[in-house]
Amino acid sequence: MKFKDNVPIYLQIKSLINQQIIAGKYTLGAKLPSVRDLSVQLEVNINTIQKAINELVQEGVVVTKRGLGNFVTENLQIVDELKEQLINQTIGDMYESLTAMGLDQGEIFYYLKIYLAERMKKNDNSSEN
Repeated sequence: MKFKDNVPIYLQIKSLINQQIIAGKYTLGAKLPSVRDLSVQLEVNINTIQKAINELVQEGVVVTKRGLGNFVTENLQIVDELKEQLINQTIGDMYESLTAMGLDQGEIFYYLKIYLAERMKKNDNSSEN
């Protein structure tokens, strides 16, 4: 994984795990890879992985079972809230970037509609092949 210089690595790892949970790679109650395995896979220090996991545990997204490892919470409400939070954050970041470029809400909506229409067309074309 390529990490950004302007964001602490443990936060990027935390974000990656959150995204994987939301995307369904790790389902409710699923066991996460060990800290050591994640460290090797992502090529980062074990302590960095542990810091990310500790934050996820504090937030209730991950549950540690002594002697067994780390697991995704079985609480659907927590995962749903996480999904909503990540979506709002992503849209908020996009909105801030576009308004910083001088676009108003109408222009943002216009360009978003065009973008989505083009993506749908690409997806339709790639599914036909």
